[in-house]
Amino acid sequence: MRIDWKPFVAGVFLLALTYIVYLPGLSGAFLFDDFGNLPPLGDTGPIHHAWQAWAWITSGFAGPTGRPISLASFLIDTRTWPAPPEGFKHTNVVIHLINGLLLAGLSHALARGFGLDRRRAIWVGVLAAGFWLLHPFWVSTTLYVIQRMAMLAALFVFAGLWAFVHGRLQLRAGKPIRAYIWMSMGLALGTLLATFSKENGALLPLLAWVIEAFVFDTDQRALDRDGKWFIWWRRLFIYLPSAVLLAYMAYQLPMLFAGQTYGRNFTPWERLLTETRIVWTYLRELWLPGLHDGGLFNDDIRISTGLLQPISTLFAALGILLLVVVSVLARMARTPWIRAVGLAIAFYFLGQLLESTWLPLELMFEHRNYLPAGLMFLPLAVFLVQHTTTKQRWPAWTAVVILTVFALLTTKRADVWGKPFVQALSWAHQHPDSARAQSYLANFWEQTGNYPEAERLLDGAFKKHPDDLLVLANRAFVACDMNAAPAGLKTSLLNLAKRGDLAQNVTGYQFDTFLGRLQSDCTVFGPNFGMQLIDAALLNPTVKRSDTAQRSLLHRRALYWLKESAPERAFADMKKALLLPGAEPGSRLLFAAELASAHQPALALKLLNEVPSTLQNIHGWSMPAIHRRVLRSAGFYQDGEAHLRMELQKDLDAQAETHQP
Repeated sequence: MRIDWKPFVAGVFLLALTYIVYLPGLSGAFLFDDFGNLPPLGDTGPIHHAWQAWAWITSGFAGPTGRPISLASFLIDTRTWPAPPEGFKHTNVVIHLINGLLLAGLSHALARGFGLDRRRAIWVGVLAAGFWLLHPFWVSTTLYVIQRMAMLAALFVFAGLWAFVHGRLQLRAGKPIRAYIWMSMGLALGTLLATFSKENGALLPLLAWVIEAFVFDTDQRALDRDGKWFIWWRRLFIYLPSAVLLAYMAYQLPMLFAGQTYGRNFTPWERLLTETRIVWTYLRELWLPGLHDGGLFNDDIRISTGLLQPISTLFAALGILLLVVVSVLARMARTPWIRAVGLAIAFYFLGQLLESTWLPLELMFEHRNYLPAGLMFLPLAVFLVQHTTTKQRWPAWTAVVILTVFALLTTKRADVWGKPFVQALSWAHQHPDSARAQSYLANFWEQTGNYPEAERLLDGAFKKHPDDLLVLANRAFVACDMNAAPAGLKTSLLNLAKRGDLAQNVTGYQFDTFLGRLQSDCTVFGPNFGMQLIDAALLNPTVKRSDTAQRSLLHRRALYWLKESAPERAFADMKKALLLPGAEPGSRLLFAAELASAHQPALALKLLNEVPSTLQNIHGWSMPAIHRRVLRSAGFYQDGEAHLRMELQKDLDAQAETHQP
């Protein structure tokens, strides 16, 4: 059989082109959640031993699973922290290319399932993957280091679905043993690896169900064609895990009617309504991309409080219902590209099930489309390939034009992502009502010494968002640098300390950082302002509900007490903080070391004696529990405590000798 090398050469060219267009973005910096998730790489020092690697892999907290597969992948880039970001970003680009290869294989297999011949199916795979690979919408996923979690989940989902579709084709070809091996391994192993990369990987069986419905069983006669064994296999590997996932979503349904915010500034019902509009924003960016990406700041989105508030919510919801109807009708179409339209729509909406419905996550992030849009361009690829003939070349040239435009747009966006200051300017310009975008740009102006510009941005943001603690904290940083605070800033900080959401990661971190600044060299707010803020924050209802937020504030207050030469009070706050549930094993040793550094070895020993180590009593097999078992097995904290106790005893002996007559 004569092999046509043209599609393979085109595929290699598209992979190389994708790599090239992303190169300008490799010089970018770490961002936001990178700093929240990656620093534990250095918790046990440079990773030279297996137990250190396991300690890192099990240290995740970004989701219920801990996402250990994703954490393990970062060991490709470094074995210590801090580390330069370029290597991380380069690995992300390589993963993006691998995803493109997997998507090409999946698209080719789906085209075969739709009835296309082998040659045309190969071209469908190349084009569908090329459109997806070069699309500028993925710049903010690929070049944002921590979103490797989303990329790896997509990798294993694409691989699992490809294996499933390949097996399904083998079953149709009369090769049942091969078929069941491919299908079973694809769904079982793919779901496991995808879920432990990021939780939306659990969608794999549900997405396989969609493919089964739109490609292989449109007339619901699988029993006649494939036999009863396949029906039982489908129930076990597709229907059962899908039912478990849907049951979980149903279990979360009551929160829609609870009227609570769950730590956000919107209820789950308001979030569901708002997502109808956000999904259309995603779809517009997918089909009509522009020069500028939306960035990471989406706190300026207007919340939908009802179907008519704003009125666009109603039209957005009706539009989604219309797409669902189109998808259902397209399922029975005989024309492959029309059936592919139905598949792409169903795949996309089910792919958004966990992150774009009523679960109380933040409203909008571009990376949430990375997996759901995997088949978005399959219908276009099928259509163009089917209509390309020796006499009709316009579909081929249309594909070339689209790929060229995507490549140019991606290059432009990647270039911005490679220049952090330009990126900050761009995001602030695109989101003038975003408190986070304005604060982020103000931080750059502050770092360059342009305090008046930082003041202007933050004062403008404060007028629009008087209750935003992030804006206030950043404005307070500038006040510290200039040693001049505007009227009302001190009062606003105190008021927001009492009622702001300090349990939220970003604001809580910023608040603690500001308290540290007050403790070190900031005197513009007067003496003891840090203590006033802490006392006010400890009365905050959100803090009272969060053991982590309480522990952070009590620890910070203890450091203030040490600075004020009140070690007994510091000891009391440290002990109270450590006895709160969920304290990390290292916190106890850290607090004791801080007492020792303040020349209080007796109190440090007392703290170690009166507060038991969390390693002594570990329950369950959650990822935090597994992490603590790894540390306990390695003796990391036990050895550290033994050394600390020895040094404390030396200090006590030295003090005793000093006080002898």
